Amino acid sequence: LWEPKPNLSVASAAWIHAGGAHHTAYSQAVTTDMIVDFAEMAGVETMIIDADTSIRGFKTELRHNAAYYMLKRGL
Repeated sequence: LWEPKPNLSVASAAWIHAGGAHHTAYSQAVTTDMIVDFAEMAGVETMIIDADTSIRGFKTELRHNAAYYMLKRGL
């Protein structure tokens, strides 16, 4: 079974901030590094919710990513 990291409260809040169910991928067949590598190759954003996640840091990373991807596609 899936065990939310770092805990259910933080994992749920981060998941909602990231867009919820329609922006979610989950797999036990590949590693986090594989997912990150694929996202980099595909040019898409990846947000990882794991034991090191904090809501403050997660929201900051979302803001940074929003600016990066806006600039990447040319404002």
